[in-house]
Amino acid sequence: MWRVSQIYWVVVLYSGVWIVCRANGLGGDALPTGSTIALTVLFGVGAIHLFLRSALTVRRGGYGSEHFSRISWLHTAIDLALVAATVRVTGGIESGIWPLFFVISVAESVLEPIREARWVRIGVCVALVAATVPFPLRSGTWVLELLTRLMFLVAVSTVAQRLRQNADREKNEIASLRAEMGLLEERSNLSREVHDGVGNALAASVLRLEVTARVLAKQSGADGETPVLLREEAQALRDAMNEVRDWTFFNKPWSASGDEPAGIGMRLEAEVERLSRRTNLPMRVRGADALDDLRSGTARLAVLRIVQEALTNAAKYATGATEALVTIERDGDRLLLTVRDDGEGFDTATASAGIGMTSMRERATGLGGSLDVESTPGQGTTVSVRLPLM
Repeated sequence: MWRVSQIYWVVVLYSGVWIVCRANGLGGDALPTGSTIALTVLFGVGAIHLFLRSALTVRRGGYGSEHFSRISWLHTAIDLALVAATVRVTGGIESGIWPLFFVISVAESVLEPIREARWVRIGVCVALVAATVPFPLRSGTWVLELLTRLMFLVAVSTVAQRLRQNADREKNEIASLRAEMGLLEERSNLSREVHDGVGNALAASVLRLEVTARVLAKQSGADGETPVLLREEAQALRDAMNEVRDWTFFNKPWSASGDEPAGIGMRLEAEVERLSRRTNLPMRVRGADALDDLRSGTARLAVLRIVQEALTNAAKYATGATEALVTIERDGDRLLLTVRDDGEGFDTATASAGIGMTSMRERATGLGGSLDVESTPGQGTTVSVRLPLM
């Protein structure tokens, strides 16, 4: 329970020490007896409330949106009321413990969901005004002092909320990247198993059929058609073996090394060169250094997979293509990626989007970007991607 609301317990315990010190004249004039009694009552109520709040937090599993409580606003309202009363008793605008409002504002901005944290910020400002405005109203320097405190309260709580949002975004990105890397590892393992298992089995079957055909051909009196049929079956198996190997090659995902983010451009060039040699289609990369501006591991991985899918499609379906060109450039705060081939092209109005094209578009839109495909029969195909620099 101590660990759940540790910062609040530290503040409450220090407040008790502060009351004892001021009641005995340490750190300033001794507090009046009435004020001491009032502060003692407020301290007791605050400690009891914090105990109950901590117990409820433990029961629901913690703070945050995943452990949301419908009465969390009530706990915050009680905290604000206690702090406002404490500040009022200890001098209002002259009170030295008004920074307690900072504790509530920052803590709630970090611990609670974003929407609730915004209401807390408003509540803190209202409580500060109620605690420090003198009654009856009079002119004086307290107005400027109050406005200054309000401004700093809003600024600090806003910064705390932005830091919390950034932390949540990075947490989600890491979780997404881990899931993506897990899927890529599974696909790599599957490709390797298919290549080493099915591919090698087919290769062995082809070899046995060819040996059998040669043996039968040498035997006198053997049926002349049998070796021919065996060679035909061997060729059919060889074709199947080549298709399996092609499948494992094209479906083994390119991956971005998490510990070498600055080498993403070189990694892309190496993979494109490897794909070019395998498919006998000349492929070039222009502007790969621009990828170094991508700081997000998810974005780097998405770029690699989009380029791989686009070039694979060009190698498979761009009949008559003599070259495929990958161009990468920076346009302000966005990254422009194009993959262009000079094949026969197709009619985008009648062609349906396959799994590969859908996957590329989902990767781009998932990062806040866009993907467009331009193709005209006889004029090649261009895949254009715009991504925010992350």
